[in-house]
Amino acid sequence: DMQKASDLWELIVKFAGYGFNKSHSAAYAMITFETAYLKTYYEHEFMAALLTSESNKIDKIAEYVEEAKRCGMETLPPHVNLSDQFFSVTDGHSGEKKIVFGLGAIRGAGEDAMGSIIECRKSGGEFKDLEDFISRVDFSKITKRVMEPLIKSGSLDNLGYTRATMLKNIDEICEIG
Repeated sequence: DMQKASDLWELIVKFAGYGFNKSHSAAYAMITFETAYLKTYYEHEFMAALLTSESNKIDKIAEYVEEAKRCGMETLPPHVNLSDQFFSVTDGHSGEKKIVFGLGAIRGAGEDAMGSIIECRKSGGEFKDLEDFISRVDFSKITKRVMEPLIKSGSLDNLGYTRATMLKNIDEICEIG
């Protein structure tokens, strides 16, 4: 009847004033709690995930790396012998956790090329030197445009040559590869 419909409508209108907001508040409170828990008890993993989620925004990466530093977390630079596609966490030699810069966050390096390098490392072990890197990596996916950011980011450091030497000889490196 009309009276019952009117009463029901009034209840719905009254609920709409606060019910919708409460449901969102409860959901946001749960997300906030879960985020705080992860940030407290898995701080390195949380920061690595946060960096990965922003890996295509250099300014955000710089901001979050600085935040990690303020929180006492060390971020290791990218390296073909240590980095994965995304930011990750390593326990290191001393058992102390450290964030490892992901190769996929190197601007201009390319996802397919980085995936190829990671696959080579996983199947054949760490690269001993630049010659080993050149002989094992698929240079049909790695071009001069890929090698340059790898060299400049330090991803090929400790493979026997300085960055300046590798940049000076980048054409020859790609040709040999």
